Amino acid sequence: MPFDAFLLRQLSHRWNTRWAGLEVASVLADKSRLALQGWHPATRQKLSILIVLETGLARIHETRHPLAWPKALQPVITRLGAFTIDQVFTPSLDRILWLGITWRDDWGTAVHGFMVIELTGRLTNIMVLNQDHIILGALRRPSANANSRSIQQGQPYTPPPAFANPCITHAVKDLPPAAKDLATLPEWSWDTFCNDLNAYRLPFYHLRHEGQEDVWIAPRPGWEASPIPDPDAILDELFWRIDRERRIANLQQQLVSHWKDRYDHLSAKLAEAENGARENPETYKEQGDLWYAYQYLFQDPHVQEYHVPSLSNPSQTITLTLQEGKTPPQMADACYRAYKKSKHRVAANQRLVTVLSEERNAAKAAWDDALAPQSEEELRKKLADIAPRMRHRVQNAQQFRRFTSQGGYDIWVGRSREENQELTIRRARPDDLWFHVKQSPGSHVVLFCGKANPSLEDLLDAAQLAVYYSPAKHSSTVAVDYTRRKFVRKRPHAEAGQVLYEREKTLYITPEPDRLRRLGATSDKLATDI
Repeated sequence: MPFDAFLLRQLSHRWNTRWAGLEVASVLADKSRLALQGWHPATRQKLSILIVLETGLARIHETRHPLAWPKALQPVITRLGAFTIDQVFTPSLDRILWLGITWRDDWGTAVHGFMVIELTGRLTNIMVLNQDHIILGALRRPSANANSRSIQQGQPYTPPPAFANPCITHAVKDLPPAAKDLATLPEWSWDTFCNDLNAYRLPFYHLRHEGQEDVWIAPRPGWEASPIPDPDAILDELFWRIDRERRIANLQQQLVSHWKDRYDHLSAKLAEAENGARENPETYKEQGDLWYAYQYLFQDPHVQEYHVPSLSNPSQTITLTLQEGKTPPQMADACYRAYKKSKHRVAANQRLVTVLSEERNAAKAAWDDALAPQSEEELRKKLADIAPRMRHRVQNAQQFRRFTSQGGYDIWVGRSREENQELTIRRARPDDLWFHVKQSPGSHVVLFCGKANPSLEDLLDAAQLAVYYSPAKHSSTVAVDYTRRKFVRKRPHAEAGQVLYEREKTLYITPEPDRLRRLGATSDKLATDI
């Protein structure tokens, strides 16, 4: 449902009558919502004004629903404290609402200014200006670039680029979607509509069509229209319903995602167990029997390998290779030990197949149940039941890989994009050293050295880990950049873990298995006894 400039213009006239003189006692704000709560001295009426900056749901209206807010609030707007709304207006035909406000400074002197509410698509924002239109604070401060405005404290306010005014251009393409339907009617008149709009003579209508509802300032072709005296009440109910539907969809997506991940995880484990259950221990026993049966062939010390017929299938041959420093009876004993271990593995995997099959069936049933329509209360209860498991998984994912360099410094390595961002942006100190493979994806690595100057061996330890935990681990020579953490910043509007950095130096690394083994990144595999 569009909250367009035409509707906002008519609403601003209504709000100027209702809100002028409103004493706002409290302001609550987070990153995308702001609520003004106060009372009108003349009417003794309490009012709550809700401002939402979410893309697709940006709007402002009075609300009668209880509002829940996070513990961490945005201080930019809330530091105003109590203030009075003097007037409400829209200076142009755009989705920008101005509130003339008065507040008291630290010395009790009345200060006049403005609260500007921009509902312009994805560039939504709320700003506080003084009476000279100088920015005192803003809820959002987008990064300044060639294609955006600079919104900084102490700078003059510059509105976003204005849209073409259809009352001036008389172009259908400049009309909002709701008005384009009207422009196709034979009785449509630009002059009549725009004159009524500028004189605030257009009434409000509650529109319904094929399960959709909307509020606008004129009937739309094909929609059932009912005149309404209180558009705020209808807007409040419509958007409250949409918010609730979005909350339910978000909760259901969390529940479905959890059980889908659980099902996929169990399926992978079950396939691994089924493959292990198919192992044939008898092959090890047969090899042991063959070593004893043909040990006489290895009397010549220069002969280390023979091809002998299989006991179970004489048409096939089995290769017996004598390992250096061992005798045929020792090779036979190793085969018998492997036979016993294999039997235990097969039995364990068979039991595991049964358990995993039951757990996977339960996860599939829970997944199907999560896809069914449910109330918000039911979804929250089910998410609360699995919250400890999900929280445990998140905590494990945030522990990072931890190593110690030769000089005793801690080295932490991220294991995912989210963990890379957590490590680099929040955990690392400004003077710690940050490592990453040059121009390649991979883990972020931080050497926690502070202002100390680590030795070359410490640097090589961290660089080796950066190479090992990247797609370049099998290359012969890999370039690894490193710099102080204070010269690393998050890439604007990018995914988690994507950063920009400067003042870097480069190490050219050849993977060293011995160094990785010393750090604990790899371990020696046990040599087979066969």
